[in-house]
Amino acid sequence: MKYEELISELCVVIKESENNAELIYNNCEDIQELISNSNLSFNEKEKVTNKLTEVFGFLQHQDLHRQKIERVVNYVCEKNDIDKSQYNLAPSAKNIDNTDDNISEDELEALIKQMQS
Repeated sequence: MKYEELISELCVVIKESENNAELIYNNCEDIQELISNSNLSFNEKEKVTNKLTEVFGFLQHQDLHRQKIERVVNYVCEKNDIDKSQYNLAPSAKNIDNTDDNISEDELEALIKQMQS
């Protein structure tokens, strides 16, 4: 598989992930509104709201993975002189904190080498 083909496939995954995240977020907001307007007891509302908070956390975690894929794609394009404009790629997100979810340059290079084998 050529880099361009791989990048195209990963870009489809990125776009689907973005679209699904938006749908999930919108649905969760609708659910929150329904909860607020329902006749549920305070405890029941709190339980459902807590579950929605968990969903938002999972959604955020999923978005971190999408950003990692974007970084790999941008890195491959940069290192192989591939024109990113044809793939409608966003620039790689920059992390402002140091968490375990960040991917180091060494890990990124290892992923690329693994892809090449």
